[in-house]
Amino acid sequence: MNTSFERPYKPVDLNTSVTQGFPLPSLAEKLMTEATSNASGRSSLTLARGDELTVVLAALKSGHALDEHPAPAAASVTCLYGNITFTSRAEEVTLERGETVVFTADILHSVHAIVDSVFLIVIGGAAAKNS
Repeated sequence: MNTSFERPYKPVDLNTSVTQGFPLPSLAEKLMTEATSNASGRSSLTLARGDELTVVLAALKSGHALDEHPAPAAASVTCLYGNITFTSRAEEVTLERGETVVFTADILHSVHAIVDSVFLIVIGGAAAKNS
């Protein structure tokens, strides 16, 4: 597995026949280094993208957040390390290492890092079309 990446990074194309592994711990470390030097306190890398699935690795420095936004489709957020708070208008869920929250596309949500944190975002295919 390749443990490095260069910007701009081209995500793995999931619309072709492919199998690809990712060294998440080393990628997480590199993203946290980037987040430390970014004024926003965050950094992310889309690892793979296709019509049916998108996989994103994200790092947030303590006290920083992803502001409220919708997902383009049903999604999950899994805390790989650290401690994050996932907030929607309906509830607030604190995630620690190894914990996951799933939600539908219609849920406005935000993510706040309580401590330096890295999490994996998995987004399903296109959102349901309104009839």
